[in-house]
Amino acid sequence: MFKKIMILAVTLLAFVSLTAVNVQLIELRPGDEAAKKAYFSAKCYLWGTKEYRVSPDKYNAVLIMSNDKVRYAFHLAGKMVGGKAVNVEVGMIKPSHFQWYAGGFFKITSGKKNLSQGSFAVKEIKSGAKGEAVLEYSGGELNGRVTLTLHDNDDKLGFLFTPADKKSRYMVALTAYPGHYGTAKLRKRVMYTNLGKVQGNVKRVTPQDHYAVFGDEYYDRAHNRGDGCCAFLYNPKQVLEGSSIRCGYGCTAYLYMVPGAEAAFIFWDFKGKSLQQALEYMKTLKVKFD
Repeated sequence: MFKKIMILAVTLLAFVSLTAVNVQLIELRPGDEAAKKAYFSAKCYLWGTKEYRVSPDKYNAVLIMSNDKVRYAFHLAGKMVGGKAVNVEVGMIKPSHFQWYAGGFFKITSGKKNLSQGSFAVKEIKSGAKGEAVLEYSGGELNGRVTLTLHDNDDKLGFLFTPADKKSRYMVALTAYPGHYGTAKLRKRVMYTNLGKVQGNVKRVTPQDHYAVFGDEYYDRAHNRGDGCCAFLYNPKQVLEGSSIRCGYGCTAYLYMVPGAEAAFIFWDFKGKSLQQALEYMKTLKVKFD
């Protein structure tokens, strides 16, 4: 998973502990009482704490990856057509409903082709010292696999996209709403990279950039407001010229990737942490790119 990004900081190593990573997939289908019971037990609510809005024409599932440090949960939402799940988006609903977008934190496109246009299936889930979930997109004009990983006693989420087409150029868009959705008059979105604070709301990514932090100076835990901030790290050798990060209502990275190559990312949701705490943490990282 991290063959292209090696993090050397001791604080990010996966140490052995008594609690391994547990990965759970709950597909919500009408009439499936076991799934309904598991859904409410998991407390990863999609429609409030009491409602359960399943229907035969909608695909809804909750994917949970947890260890003794963190709990990541994802809402897999799409349609059911001919007995297959299609048009499925992956939203991150925990650690926080804010930070990485709960309605779809990544989009992968190639021109007008969209990864989510085809069929979707969770091909594999694995618990243990390393938790893993493999999401497969097939039957569309753009196909491939997304592999999510979480190590024992670790707080970062690994993300690897493997395109089926080994020739076409594609773009990965990553979207967050740091701190809170908030109101326009109060929001003060900010972006940082490893090179420092971004001036303005648009930055062209350079070969020297390799991570970004999305935050909000009003909805900041330093002022007892908001729910935290978030960050992602990537291999600059995989990213092409013309890529950018932008902040308005939401913060989004638009990253053009090397055609046909895998795209590896590491995500953090700094729930409960101030922007300054997140920035200090990211500065401690020592990374090496293959």
